Amino acid sequence: MKIVLVNLSSTMSSDGSRLISALLKRSGYSVTNIFLARSNPFNYDKSELMLLDPILEKTKLVLIGVYSSYVLRAMHITEYIKRIFPEIIVVWGGPHCIAAPEMALEFADGVCFSEGDEAVLDFVNKMAGNKDYSDIPNMAFRKGDKIIINKVLPPFKDLDSLPYYDYDFNNAYLLDKQLVPLNKKITKEKFAYYPFYEPTFYFLSSRGCPNKCTYCNNSRYISMFGKNAIRFHSVDRIINELKASLKKLDFFKYILIADDDFFMRPHDQVENFSKQYKEKIGIPFGVAVSPNTYNSKKMKLLVDAGLRFIQMGVQTGSQRILDDVFKRNTNVKKTLAVIRELTEYKQSDDIDLLVDFIIDNPYETREDVFLTYQSLLELPIYVIVNIFYLTFFPGTPLYEQAVKDGHTEPFGKKTSRLRFFTRQGVKVRYQKNYEMFLILFIKKFRLHCIDHRFRYRRLIPLAVFRFLGIKPLRAIASLLPESFFMFLFKKID
Repeated sequence: MKIVLVNLSSTMSSDGSRLISALLKRSGYSVTNIFLARSNPFNYDKSELMLLDPILEKTKLVLIGVYSSYVLRAMHITEYIKRIFPEIIVVWGGPHCIAAPEMALEFADGVCFSEGDEAVLDFVNKMAGNKDYSDIPNMAFRKGDKIIINKVLPPFKDLDSLPYYDYDFNNAYLLDKQLVPLNKKITKEKFAYYPFYEPTFYFLSSRGCPNKCTYCNNSRYISMFGKNAIRFHSVDRIINELKASLKKLDFFKYILIADDDFFMRPHDQVENFSKQYKEKIGIPFGVAVSPNTYNSKKMKLLVDAGLRFIQMGVQTGSQRILDDVFKRNTNVKKTLAVIRELTEYKQSDDIDLLVDFIIDNPYETREDVFLTYQSLLELPIYVIVNIFYLTFFPGTPLYEQAVKDGHTEPFGKKTSRLRFFTRQGVKVRYQKNYEMFLILFIKKFRLHCIDHRFRYRRLIPLAVFRFLGIKPLRAIASLLPESFFMFLFKKID
């Protein structure tokens, strides 16, 4: 049975679709991978989708990996397939389906709403054998007007038994105005990501997150599993897979270990990883860390192994928002203290620190917004700030609360395009005020200008930013209309 697997991400990310492809190929199935990897224009029109017809007409099953941010793409390609090839079964999987399987079933014939390591292969085997597959765990199906949601399997534990992610160029295509067979040149271009804009290999060495933030799809796993099910690949497995992948894709300049928090690993594993990585891989790499797991001894081991950049989520300067809205279990003061320690490595080892903030939250007061501004003022000069808009992803606790409170509309066919979390144009909705202007202003001119070579030069003295935040100016600004601030936002965006 021939299968088409569609990846909707704007980049050719190293996500679960590559693992599903590898699992199916290991079992002898023919898989064609289609990547819809572009940022703009966001949609794919009919003329582009028609290019897939020669592939689809030989296919019985299409699997689509769906992030909530790209659900509109999933809808368009699914509607096209069902209209032109109604006999094809379309099944969705990925974060959107994990959080909101019932919503996904408005469009797809079936969804994988939990881990697919066992479920997807079981489903494909039964489908290939013309057997009933409607009772497969971790999956849900639409049968006419009836929805069948099956039981959840325990967290998959034996990560080392899984195949390496699939980076084969055979039967792999990029759809972007033309349908182009993938090759090393295209792949190299598509993996030139922020922050270095050099080919960066994304690699996942664990599953699970120590946090249970209300805005994140991970909260859905916690509700299904009853706990934070954190699992690790062994160090030997990590090194062996990296060696195999980099032998085939020999153009990568950096590696990003995309775990939610690499510092979750015990000290002995970090030590073993650092030793083997330095000896056998040697490419500069980056990891994510939280203020709760940061450990200076682990940090020193990773620096010696070739750590080049590290990322941490701050999210907000308001402890109230962290505690009462995000349920994040982190402390603002501790986070800023860890950041100050991490920035010392910029001077000694040229390690870049990236920190993330979430803005434009309807549950924030103006004072909460100002606390985030104050946190930005405290960041040392070498910290690279990422600003994201709060997005209510369907199925998360914060989405449910926001729908109840009228801050967002229920997700469905009429409201299928979600606010994108990155700042592409002015999209401030909730905090059209002076404090938000200060955040956007300091983001654009934050003490220094960073060019593409990561050199720094001071543009505006810190005292100017502090003056802009004094109470008299804030009081005067509170009298101005929202339209005035929207005008300012456009000017500084």
